[in-house]
Amino acid sequence: MRILGYCLLLIGIAACGPSDSASAGKEQAVDDLSADVEATVNQALAGDFSSDEVSEETCAVIEDGVIPELFGVDPVQVSYRRSIPVKRVGHVVCIASWDYPDKAEREAAFTQKMQEWGRGKATGSKEPMPKMSKLEASVSITLMATEYDSADAAIADLETSVARLQEGITVTVAGKEHTTQVDFGDWIDSVGDKAVFSDKGELLVAYNGRRFSVNVAVSDDPEEDQEQALLLAGQIMQSF
Repeated sequence: MRILGYCLLLIGIAACGPSDSASAGKEQAVDDLSADVEATVNQALAGDFSSDEVSEETCAVIEDGVIPELFGVDPVQVSYRRSIPVKRVGHVVCIASWDYPDKAEREAAFTQKMQEWGRGKATGSKEPMPKMSKLEASVSITLMATEYDSADAAIADLETSVARLQEGITVTVAGKEHTTQVDFGDWIDSVGDKAVFSDKGELLVAYNGRRFSVNVAVSDDPEEDQEQALLLAGQIMQSF
């Protein structure tokens, strides 16, 4: 059984597999695998959500001035966009993004590192290529279920989603099994009715019969991003 890595953006998770530009067949197999894993994991994260209607309520929450106020950014600098609903899961990811104030300095520092790396490589250095610093801050929010019958039902659905992903989601492609597994931190009872962070920093919340997810990437410090995610979650819950 092969354990896949994954790219997490809020509720959407896609497998990150290798590609071989010399082999169209291999590329297609990877594409098929990514699609199958993404759909399966998306269903697990979204839980019991079979409605064809896409709720845009949470998009309105982040587009009405909350982001500039909470993150101290000029409203003119913030761009908003909404994702296309994921296949078989009727939710929308609402994204706000803006450039870091020191974007130019980050780009210049990376250019210098690349030049130094290039000179080292020419003289036989085996140092790995430098990684580009983040240039853009982003905040993503997803409202998953329009409404559950009760707060307990939303909590139970969140717990089921987390349990499935901790155990691992397995799909079979071309006769081979591929598993994506997500790890989570401890349950947080002080946020909403129940909440938990994934190992990639995504905050999943059940509150007042609703489920939503928050992903904040506004700094180079994961702990700071998580603190900001908790504050944003509080703002969202005020709208319910």
